[in-house]
Amino acid sequence: MKTALAVALLFVIALPSFAELTRQDVEQIIRSELEPIKKEITAIKLDIAEMRGEIKAVRAEMKTMATKDDLIALRGEMSEMKGKMAAKDDIIALKGNIITLQRTLTVALLTAWITIIAAIITIPYLYGRADRERVRQLEADVRELQKLKSEFETFKALTETMEALREKARQVVQEKPELAEDLRTIGLL
Repeated sequence: MKTALAVALLFVIALPSFAELTRQDVEQIIRSELEPIKKEITAIKLDIAEMRGEIKAVRAEMKTMATKDDLIALRGEMSEMKGKMAAKDDIIALKGNIITLQRTLTVALLTAWITIIAAIITIPYLYGRADRERVRQLEADVRELQKLKSEFETFKALTETMEALREKARQVVQEKPELAEDLRTIGLL
């Protein structure tokens, strides 16, 4: 009964861990993981907008005095900026990593709960088995002691009876001394 109560209590406690993540939970996890990336993208977009404004200003200046080296340097800076931006593939890879991590954690938690439940069930059983064996041994010892007690009481009764017979034999010998030899032969004297 105690074991069933303990298992029921564990299932009630563990019930939330058996629930699967809903689509909203997964989306919320992804949003929370993507929030820093969104902030970086927003900052990069602002930088690009500023650069575009600068580029327009630079182009306006370049019309008047742009050199080929200046244009090459500007294109190099723009390609560097594109390399720093997060790509769609990066976001998909991050989502895959999150899903893999979620599955790993679920398996680890499930394994831990199974181990705990197995320990809760098997440990009392093993102790109970040892206790049952000990009780059987004690019961056998009690039966043996009762048997010895019964034999002792029988022996005591026989001893008392023998003592009573010897006392009567002494009385008979006092009354009839000729029977003394016969009573010694029997072992009453």
